[in-house]
Amino acid sequence: MNYHGFFVILHSSRMVMYMKSKVIIFLLLFIGSISFIAGSYSLYRLYDKSNRMEHTVGVVTDLKTERIYRNRKVRYKHTARIEYNTKRYSSHVRMQLYNPFIFQGSEISLWYYPDRTEEVVIPFEEGFIWGSMWIFGTFCLFLGIVITKAQRNKN
Repeated sequence: MNYHGFFVILHSSRMVMYMKSKVIIFLLLFIGSISFIAGSYSLYRLYDKSNRMEHTVGVVTDLKTERIYRNRKVRYKHTARIEYNTKRYSSHVRMQLYNPFIFQGSEISLWYYPDRTEEVVIPFEEGFIWGSMWIFGTFCLFLGIVITKAQRNKN
């Protein structure tokens, strides 16, 4: 019997597993760092906007929900007309909302530039999106570092 072939196959399967784990670690660290940097940058920009923009509360006066079929899935697009008061006058804006729990008559915290009142930011939605990306990036980085340290301790 030739056991040499068995050990070559066993050794090559370990090499494949080792290469797969290296690729997984690389992807975790790469995707995690991109997500972490993008989330951090966007959260910082949101913080910077909060210092330069006026804060007010708007009321959803009209909410239109469209059902869109894409790739055999049903998606809902929520478009709202939001009225808000600036320091000088009352204004309104139409925006697409991503929060499914906002209804007609709901009050929404929003920010606007004093000289460009039509540019509106809804801080909860942007903070949720960029915060989720930051948390995902942090999780991927943490997981990649833990796996790397576990492999180093094993070898």
